[in-house]
Amino acid sequence: MTSATDAALAQLSLDAYSNVPVALPAGFTPATELPLTLGAGESFAGGLYQSANSAALVTEGVVDGKESLVIAFRGSDDQVDSLNDLQDINAGYPHFASLIQAADAAAASGQYGQVVVTGHSLGGSLAQQFMATHPDQAGVTYDAVTFGSPGAILPPGEDARITNVVIADDPAVALGAHRAEIGEVLRSDPTLASLAAEKAAQELPGLTQDQALAALNSLTVNYENRGDIVLLPGQSGDLSPAAGIAGLARLDTGQHAPELYAGSTATAAASAEPELVVPEVGTTDPQLLALRSLYDSDGPDGQVAQSLLEGWRQDVRAEANDAFTGVRDQLATLGHDLHLI
Repeated sequence: MTSATDAALAQLSLDAYSNVPVALPAGFTPATELPLTLGAGESFAGGLYQSANSAALVTEGVVDGKESLVIAFRGSDDQVDSLNDLQDINAGYPHFASLIQAADAAAASGQYGQVVVTGHSLGGSLAQQFMATHPDQAGVTYDAVTFGSPGAILPPGEDARITNVVIADDPAVALGAHRAEIGEVLRSDPTLASLAAEKAAQELPGLTQDQALAALNSLTVNYENRGDIVLLPGQSGDLSPAAGIAGLARLDTGQHAPELYAGSTATAAASAEPELVVPEVGTTDPQLLALRSLYDSDGPDGQVAQSLLEGWRQDVRAEANDAFTGVRDQLATLGHDLHLI
């Protein structure tokens, strides 16, 4: 269940969005002694690694009794990230090649007994990609906790070393898990696609509606999160599949905010607030299997996923109708004021 370490990692994942020094969680300090060789467009100062438009906060501390290097990958914060999130979320991972090479060298030298990767949103996806290429080795282990990760393009596989913290109403996680199905629906309905692209442009940093529409043909593969899911309550406090569908169907991007994840994880770690572990494997519980099908691409319950897709379809159309009604009413009021009607 959620621990103080998880809360610290959630805070580090939030801190990774900052370009200026911030107060780190107790027990963590910036890692400044990495054997890092910087290339063009890269910098490393005060624990902040930057490469092109990508960044990570690199710290060290004791995690679960081991001297650990902790890398918190930054999530999406610009147009390039937004385009990659839609088209190929793995595209930015090569920006971290120098950092990863240095982390590998430090771990191999015995400087650290553990490497922990974490991140919110795209940062969680990057953590998934890191873990996929870092099996445990003699003298060093690897661990990951993600927050609101939409997943990554990964081959089939499981990883018990990864924990994915998910707020039940966070649409970003489910949108990644059902990316291919969403693409199929939108390509078959140009009107719905236009409405969805407009909404995406409103929510994703720097993205335009035309760019969102142009990305439709790339929505052919689901993003995957390996590892167990720790499900935290959304607005209703209900962790049932039905409540999950209802909450996700609202497409409330506020439920994806890194500040909310940091606060919710800290609350869960400090109290008996309800949470639910949805295991990656080894369960026959129909409720857990249904929840897995909502938040992960490998879930076995196709009907649950279809119910979610229908909920999203209705929400996007309802928002468009509400916007049209609002404009119509404003025009009617203006006409009345001008004595045109």
